[in-house]
Amino acid sequence: MTVIGLFSLMVGVGTTNAAEASGAVIGTSPVAVIGPGHVFLNWVPGASSTLVRTSNGISVSLQTSGLPAGHAVTVWMLIFNNPGACGAGGCDETHGDLNVPAVQGSVQHVTGHIVGSTATTTFAGHISVGDAANAFVGPGLLNPYGAEVHLIVRDHGEMLPGSLVEQFNSNSPTFCNVACFDIQKSVHLAGA
Repeated sequence: MTVIGLFSLMVGVGTTNAAEASGAVIGTSPVAVIGPGHVFLNWVPGASSTLVRTSNGISVSLQTSGLPAGHAVTVWMLIFNNPGACGAGGCDETHGDLNVPAVQGSVQHVTGHIVGSTATTTFAGHISVGDAANAFVGPGLLNPYGAEVHLIVRDHGEMLPGSLVEQFNSNSPTFCNVACFDIQKSVHLAGA
């Protein structure tokens, strides 16, 4: 089974609720440890991410564990605004789907902080429709209910004194202490 197939199966087990009064769609998915090339290694016990989708944007909450204390860690949203245009097998950033023009793919910074010494770490943020100010590439979020979203947890290494803002807001190797690594991933299919 492919990594995307495995994620799709597990995401299908996640919860989705339509909050009729607010027009919100809420979906929860597990978090996986990934290796180079975004290869699935294993699930993070008890970890999950939740998306709240509204017509104004997507709010993200991700609770995980196993992150290195003292490191600058960020969460990035890989947005496939038109997932129907992805290749066979579904949307997969390692197959270049973010670069297919019809997909309207985007990579956007969500949040980040220095990991403390506690066992669990929580990240939260919001991406507004049409706001590409924090997009590394692409148009940002265009289709909040229909986009497929992959959340990537990225380790930037130990905090770099005097460069904290750049370390949190840059996908550049310049602001990685030694090297940056994508270490965890959570997938939310369209509408979930």
